Amino acid sequence: MKAFEKLERRQLLFDVVVALLILALAPLTSVQIADPGFGGPNLRDSDWIHALLIVLMGAPLALRRIYPVPVFAVVLCAWMVDRTMDYPESMATLGPIVAFYTIGTEMSRRRSFLIGGLSALFIMFWTIYGSIKLESVTAGSIAATTIATVTPLLIGREMRTRRERAEELRRQVQNAERDRLESARRAVEEERARIARELHDVVAHQMTVMTIQAEGARRIADGADPRIRDALDTITATGHSALNEMRRAVGLLRESGDELSGLTPLPRLADLGSLVDRVRAAGVPVTLSVEGEARPLTDGVELSAYRIVQESLTNTVRHGGPGVSATVELAYGDDSLDVVVVDDGRGAAAIPSNGGGNGLVGIRERVAVLGGSFEAGAKPGGGYRVHASIPYQA
Repeated sequence: MKAFEKLERRQLLFDVVVALLILALAPLTSVQIADPGFGGPNLRDSDWIHALLIVLMGAPLALRRIYPVPVFAVVLCAWMVDRTMDYPESMATLGPIVAFYTIGTEMSRRRSFLIGGLSALFIMFWTIYGSIKLESVTAGSIAATTIATVTPLLIGREMRTRRERAEELRRQVQNAERDRLESARRAVEEERARIARELHDVVAHQMTVMTIQAEGARRIADGADPRIRDALDTITATGHSALNEMRRAVGLLRESGDELSGLTPLPRLADLGSLVDRVRAAGVPVTLSVEGEARPLTDGVELSAYRIVQESLTNTVRHGGPGVSATVELAYGDDSLDVVVVDDGRGAAAIPSNGGGNGLVGIRERVAVLGGSFEAGAKPGGGYRVHASIPYQA
């Protein structure tokens, strides 16, 4: 039953139709014609033995993909007996051709040439021997035997090779898709981890400071207007509630199973020197320049600016190609901080021009939350350019 389960219903139906078609046409084509295998007219009329041989050459083909070797043996033996007894030729002689083709398509390379090849050689020698014995060796007899045996076997091998190549290509496509999904999943988990850390270290820290300040103000304002005390109580209660919700949100982001440490300080613009040094150590020359007068920035702006430079330089290392270099510019304007990262690499085509990479999508959303603008794309003369403008009052 397992052999039938492996075969698709349409394939089994097709094989049954082929077998029935050969059996149906065989009686119509059993005519007395010269036998090209042995020469001379047929010496025997059709009888019940001929009918049995026709059935054995056609009917087993319905199971040719399930039991290729037994079917091949039955069909081939029936054909050899039919030719030896010099019965009239019929469409049933297509049975051996289909059987040789099946051996080529369903068996491994070694087994197909071992079974089919040796059988074809035996039949060819048998044909030559019979032709010599009857003193009628002809090129037609050899050609007919070759066409009926070797040719379908080789065609079957070629079809199996193409099928295996198509299957291998399909597996490669599936593996590539699986790798792409896995890469996207890891990117999402990494982004969730980073967001969780930043929520914990930036937002939660500031809310904790706010709540503590409100509690201190409440103690100082014991003798003040009751409305002030009520307002401070409300601020304290709301702060504690918001902190609890924040911790729950961080917990949801951490459900992926990754251990996210909140002890590592978040990077700031002062850490860009170390980042640039690490990229230089990776073999990419980087120039860092600062324009304008540096000023105190909020944690969110500092962290976002650092992440923009980090992601941009990471893309440069990955996609820039050999000999790539990069330039990082920080410009302190009147109302906003401009971050520009430019490289001269040849890998710009590997990064979507609309900033569609996993990292660039996160940067675009981060800048949008801060009320800034973001642009990323290939330069006309080659290379890649990232530009973000983040307002100070984000």
